[in-house]
Amino acid sequence: MAYTIIDTCIGCTACTKRCPTNAITGSRNVVHVIDATLCIDCGACGVVCPPEAILDDLGDVCRTFPRKEWPKAIVVEDNCIGSGCELCIQICPFEALSLGQPERTAGDFFGIAVLNDKRCTGCRLCEDACGWGAIYIAPPRELLKKRAYPGEEEEAERKRIAEPVAP
Repeated sequence: MAYTIIDTCIGCTACTKRCPTNAITGSRNVVHVIDATLCIDCGACGVVCPPEAILDDLGDVCRTFPRKEWPKAIVVEDNCIGSGCELCIQICPFEALSLGQPERTAGDFFGIAVLNDKRCTGCRLCEDACGWGAIYIAPPRELLKKRAYPGEEEEAERKRIAEPVAP
């Protein structure tokens, strides 16, 4: 099941700008729609949705994150084979990756993948394309689901303690 947008959408267009596959359409101030055939279930739209009107592939509400906590690609320089591969660079729809000089001095003369943080949406296309384990998205998708609003952790813990344990 692809991501979906629910009625609480305010039509702000934040999700349309962040979607790497242009799967989201809609006019300003009107509920947007996600084309399931184009959606890659990356979650890039969910982290920017102000009214939290996007459901993930499991039907859970996607949480909005402050910009500094948005998922971002991390290049593992020791694993990147650089020039000659460049799969992550070619697949990135936002041109967030380029071939550049690594921090280390030894290695590929022509460079390795280098991230432009400001362009990365955390869509995971590069992570999926890399067969060398040289790029990953942090935080992982599982951690995005566990984020709670202030006070939710305590409330969940109180409920867990208050519920009787079945014999």
